Amino acid sequence: MSGFAIDAQFVVVTLAAAWGGWILLRPLLRWRSAKKNVGGCGRCASPDCTGKTTGRLLPVFLAGAAAASAAAPASNAPGERVERRLSLMGTSLELSIEAADRAAALAASERAVAALEAAAVRLSTWGDDSELARFNRAPVGEPLTLSPELAAELAAVRHWWEETGGAFDPAVGPLVRAWGLRTGGRRPPEDELRTAVAAGGLHGLRLDGRTAARERADLLLEEGGWGKGAGLAAAVAALEDAPGVSRATLDLGGQIVLFSHGGAPWRVPVADPRRRGRAVVALTLGPGSVSTSGNSERGIVVEGRRLGHILDPRAGRPAPDFGSLTVWAADPLTADCLSTGLYVMGPEAALTWALAHPGIEVVALRVRGETLEALVTPGLEGRIETLVEGVTLRVWKG
Repeated sequence: MSGFAIDAQFVVVTLAAAWGGWILLRPLLRWRSAKKNVGGCGRCASPDCTGKTTGRLLPVFLAGAAAASAAAPASNAPGERVERRLSLMGTSLELSIEAADRAAALAASERAVAALEAAAVRLSTWGDDSELARFNRAPVGEPLTLSPELAAELAAVRHWWEETGGAFDPAVGPLVRAWGLRTGGRRPPEDELRTAVAAGGLHGLRLDGRTAARERADLLLEEGGWGKGAGLAAAVAALEDAPGVSRATLDLGGQIVLFSHGGAPWRVPVADPRRRGRAVVALTLGPGSVSTSGNSERGIVVEGRRLGHILDPRAGRPAPDFGSLTVWAADPLTADCLSTGLYVMGPEAALTWALAHPGIEVVALRVRGETLEALVTPGLEGRIETLVEGVTLRVWKG
C-alpha cells in the first residue's frame, strides 16, 4: 500500500507540474504568433525600442519587503505569489500576483496577459489589421462602429488632449512620418513640417459613443503615447474580476501598475535620467500607475546630430531634454498620456498644471550641471526620499 501511495503521489505531482508549465508557456506561444502586430516604445515608435521608460523606473518593492519575504508562506499554502516575465507589446512584461492560492494567481496572470494581448491586437498601427489601423484607413465622413474598448480609449485620449492643450496628441502620426521615426530618422523640410503640425490634433475626429468618423483625410492616430497605458488599464480590469487576488504589480516596458485591495504601500525607485541604472529617489505609493518619460534614453540621429524621440506636437520638433518626468495616477491610461504631455510642457509648466488637476502627482528630475533637482507636487511631500548625494528636493507650490 505504501508503494502504491508513493507512485500515486508521483503521478499527481508530475501532472501538476506539467499543467503549471503549460499555463506559463501559453502566453509565450500566443505572443510569438501576435508579435508582428505590436510596436515599439511608447514615444518614438521605433521597432528597436524596448520600452518608453526602460531603466527610468527600477524594480518595485513593498515597503518592508525583507520582512514580507521572510514571512512568505510555504509552497501551495494560502497567499501564494506567482511571478512571470515575458515579451509583449514590443517590450518586456514583468508581473507579480498574490492570491489565495497558486491556481488563483496563475489564472489571474492569464487574464491580465490576455487583456494586454487583446489591446496590442486592437491598437497597434505597425500593421494594417488592427482596429485602430482600419479606422485610420476609413473614408472621410464614413461612420464606423467601434468596439466598446476602443471607443472608451479614444474618448479618454481626447479628454487628455484637450486638458493638456495639445501637448499630448494621439494624432501625432503625420509628425512621426515627417521625422521618419519608423524608418531610421530624417529632418523634414519646413513646408512638410508645417503641414504635419497642421494635420495634428483631434479636430478631425468625430466620436459619439461607439460611432466614430474621420472628418479630415490627414487624421492619423498613433498609439505610441498611450497604447501601453490602455493595455495596462485593461489588465487592471481583468484583475479586478479575478477571484482571490490580493495584490499585484505589473511592469510593462517601465510603466508600473500597483494593484491591491489593501495592505502596505509600495516603494518605487526612480532612476537618474543621465544614468538609468542608478536610482536617485524613491516614492512611497498606494495603488495606481507610475509612468516616466525622458529623452535621454532613446532618440534618432539626423545629419550626425542626436535628437530626442519625444515630439512636441505643437511645435513639430523634439521636445527639449531637461531630464525626466514621472506621473502617478489612479488609472494607467491617464498616467501614460500625461507622462508624455507633461514632459512636452516642461518641468515648471507641468508641475503648475498638476496643481490644478487633483489626483495627479508629478516628479520632474531636472539636470543642473552635475546635480539633480527633484520638483514634486505637494501630494508627494513626505512620500519621496533621496537615495544619493547631489539631489535636492523642492515641493512645487506654483
